[in-house]
Amino acid sequence: MKLLPTRKPVARTATSSHDSLGRGVEIAVSVGVFFVVGLLLDNAFETRPVFMILCSLFSVLGSFVRLWFVYDTDMQTQEVKRRDVATRHMRSSDLVGKQ
Repeated sequence: MKLLPTRKPVARTATSSHDSLGRGVEIAVSVGVFFVVGLLLDNAFETRPVFMILCSLFSVLGSFVRLWFVYDTDMQTQEVKRRDVATRHMRSSDLVGKQ
């Protein structure tokens, strides 16, 4: 007699920072850290808002460049997977014909 149902495995689609919430938090934290670094540099050199602005812009631009490269890599991986699925029938028929 089975009292408890068996657990189904959970498909984990998001890994590391490849999910939207993770990316958003990563961008917010990096901009905040660079803003604070810029603020500290401004206080050290007495050049208020120059380093805050430069460090914040550097962080935002770097984050968007990183997002672009991650997106491009993911799309290339998806293209390869789709191409393999679309041509799988041709490869399997070639193997059957050669035997």
